[in-house]
Amino acid sequence: MSKVARNALCPCGSGKKYKHCCGNNVVSIHGLVDQDVVQHMHEFIHYAAFEHERFLQRAADARIHKEQTDEETLPVFRFFIGIWVMFFKRYENGMTIFDYYLRTVRKHAVRPTVYHIIQSWRQAFPTFVRIDELHDSHATVTDLLTGETKHMKLLDMSDGFELKEGQALAGIFVPHGQYVTSFATFFPLPRPLTEQLHAYIQDVWETCDKQYEQWIHMYPDTLQNVLHFSIFDFDAANLSSKQERVFTLFQENFPSQAPSVIDTARFIWVEYCQTCHPVIRKPEVYAAALHYIMADAILNENVSKTQLAAQYGISTSALSKRLDAFYDVFEDIAEKVNERLAELFDDWDEDDWEDDIFEVCEDCDEDE
Repeated sequence: MSKVARNALCPCGSGKKYKHCCGNNVVSIHGLVDQDVVQHMHEFIHYAAFEHERFLQRAADARIHKEQTDEETLPVFRFFIGIWVMFFKRYENGMTIFDYYLRTVRKHAVRPTVYHIIQSWRQAFPTFVRIDELHDSHATVTDLLTGETKHMKLLDMSDGFELKEGQALAGIFVPHGQYVTSFATFFPLPRPLTEQLHAYIQDVWETCDKQYEQWIHMYPDTLQNVLHFSIFDFDAANLSSKQERVFTLFQENFPSQAPSVIDTARFIWVEYCQTCHPVIRKPEVYAAALHYIMADAILNENVSKTQLAAQYGISTSALSKRLDAFYDVFEDIAEKVNERLAELFDDWDEDDWEDDIFEVCEDCDEDE
């Protein structure tokens, strides 16, 4: 950028002389623009929450499958689907909440550069990206939907938000000059899930016939499914029909249906099958053994072998015999579970991202 004369109009568009505006401030013009853009993101969310509350809530609730969503993921999903509604859900007159917000922006003094960026939000697009190169204030990312390489500006990042190369991010992405950026914030996913996520996104993209409008419509369901991704990337295709029957029986009888518990049980069962290659004559015996392992060794709950055997319609001696064989290899399987969990939570510290996701929502509760 060429040097600006001190008495010339400031290129930021304020109407002031450069010496009385950006030329008298250590903050760069780009920094001022970034600050204004972030402020407008917060103001847009505030505007949507208060001026379009009923429409926003009804449209978001209509896309949430509450029976499939646990208490931990529901607030996260509700936030991101709310952003989706703000950009893509239309009133009967064809207007979106963003269309209405843009009308209010025109009535206020806004830097021309900032206003141009806000207008470009019409090109908002929900997607998932993978971080390829990470720098202080920006990153090079690959769109897992289209395969395009993009330069992403990291706006409004807190000091505790640690990202890593190879990690995937979900969100609504908008243009930001020569960059793209996530609107308000993004949802970071652990690196162990990136490959699984990429395959899943491509399957959905094919289902949409690679049509953007269909993809945008499918995004709420896609995001909700992604939030329930298994933390273990086991290959279930290698299980035989009887081995699958074992896990079905276990799942039908086990009291806890929490996704983390079921995922752990399935990982243990797949690892056992791949290690021991059991020849299964009576699936109920193996299902009862898996049930006991999960209750006793994983959840530290007391369970009666006699009662468990009766529940599965087998003898106590058959259960005890199968448990002896299970425990012979369980130590190695448990070690693999711990390694997998350590890898996961090394990349995904819940405390790091939770505050960032809801910080902008808390701003919406403040009085204007």
